[in-house]
Amino acid sequence: MLVCKHVGKRYGSEWVLKDCNFRLAQGQVMGIMGKSGSGKTSLARLLVGLETATSGSILVDDKRYNPKVDGPKILLVFQDALNAVNPRFSVSQVLKEALPSQVQDQALRDILQAVGLDKVCLSQKARQLSGGQLQRLCIARALLLKPKVIIFDESLSALDPLTQVKLLELLDELKNRYQLSYIMISHDPKICQAICDQLFVMKDGMLVENHSFLKSVCSSSCLNFS
Repeated sequence: MLVCKHVGKRYGSEWVLKDCNFRLAQGQVMGIMGKSGSGKTSLARLLVGLETATSGSILVDDKRYNPKVDGPKILLVFQDALNAVNPRFSVSQVLKEALPSQVQDQALRDILQAVGLDKVCLSQKARQLSGGQLQRLCIARALLLKPKVIIFDESLSALDPLTQVKLLELLDELKNRYQLSYIMISHDPKICQAICDQLFVMKDGMLVENHSFLKSVCSSSCLNFS
């Protein structure tokens, strides 16, 4: 469904991404691990259309992806959920802001229920929510746009372990319900082990697939991608 073919990104004379290739099928979860500055977020920005690739192509359903024409088929959920929303907005306003047209309040209540938030949250200010609740809100906002792929860029890393577990369970449920695919960008091997079907390591702007890496990294205390 999502295919990345020989994608590269250059700023001036520096290539921050080099010949990146992967294929993500519907319902799959792909993990990307690597040190800070290795190119993980740069790749995410290309995939969602925030920047344009210097070389290569990004395909969704065998067509070159253009979010301005095709709509937001690939969406990004950031690590800092509070800065991803207007903290002065109510939850209702945050959700409605994402949509190009009016949406019924019942649809907002339904999507909140889907991500495990109570409908009474609609009138609350975003700044009143906990970190876990804010991430659920960002996920709800993404779901309203009916994407095919959601990218989580260190979205769970700032949360406590119990909240992480609950959100991973939620993401698995939502993936099946809405027929989604995910890309999990994380430095935490436990998160990748819990949810990913395949794993890539990014090093110096290149994706390296290692099928045995997932098990070995999760049992090793000497590997640290923070």
